[in-house]
Amino acid sequence: MTFGSICTGIGGLDLGLERAGMTPKWMCEIDPFCRRVLKKHWPHVPCYEDARLLRKQKPSGVDVFCGGFPCQPHSDAGEKRGSEDERNLWPDCIRLVRFLRPDWCVFENVGGILTTIAGQVCEELEAENYEVWPMVFRARDIGARHRRRRVWFIAHS
Repeated sequence: MTFGSICTGIGGLDLGLERAGMTPKWMCEIDPFCRRVLKKHWPHVPCYEDARLLRKQKPSGVDVFCGGFPCQPHSDAGEKRGSEDERNLWPDCIRLVRFLRPDWCVFENVGGILTTIAGQVCEELEAENYEVWPMVFRARDIGARHRRRRVWFIAHS
């Protein structure tokens, strides 16, 4: 299986998918430091710079489209402006889902998304004929000593 990721950061999710036997076809990360880290670990994988422009650059099709789009609009530590925050990249994610038509979508975000756009994420993926499984995991579920919640949206066409 192949995957493409947006808001890749330094490639944590990508590393996990690769270790699970998947092949990265492209990545997308706006931060220059993170792009240097990605280039070091995946020198032959194209890395686009801006998720908002990615559709126009026509990345190749993938089996899995994934990413952790920015959490600031949804974080309990911030103003929680959700879809009103210009940093909310969910609209770009769903446009890419429509363009790429992957078999699988995997997105993650902070627990605060449950009170901002989680319903919208599920509804828009379902409108594109995906079955969606939202899941909540806490850091302490895997032995960490804090309660940091992460919400995962797993969707299959």
